[in-house]
Amino acid sequence: MTFGEWLAAVVVLLLALYGCAQLIRRLCLWATRCPRSVACYRLAVPRERGAIEPLFRCLQAQAAWADARTERTLVVLPTLGEEQQRMVVRLEEDNPAVTAVTAEELAALAVNIQEF
Repeated sequence: MTFGEWLAAVVVLLLALYGCAQLIRRLCLWATRCPRSVACYRLAVPRERGAIEPLFRCLQAQAAWADARTERTLVVLPTLGEEQQRMVVRLEEDNPAVTAVTAEELAALAVNIQEF
């Protein structure tokens, strides 16, 4: 066998091992999934106000491609001005998997999950 054939065989073997590892990972995630009575949320806190719009787009894309069954991603926002509030409402309409909340709304969510 030539060097190219050996290299191809090694690459095929490594890809097969990777596929087996991913299958085992999926089976483990399926076996340890949350019961249906549990709501799974992700929490994101932007460091800068200018990062809100890119953050919403990023989180929506991650939700579309994620393996995990997270119901929604919550973005904790500080008090915003009127123009920024309109921007957040528009972003929530464009990105249904992401919801903006304030610290007070987050506390209410912890008390009564049915409101969200």
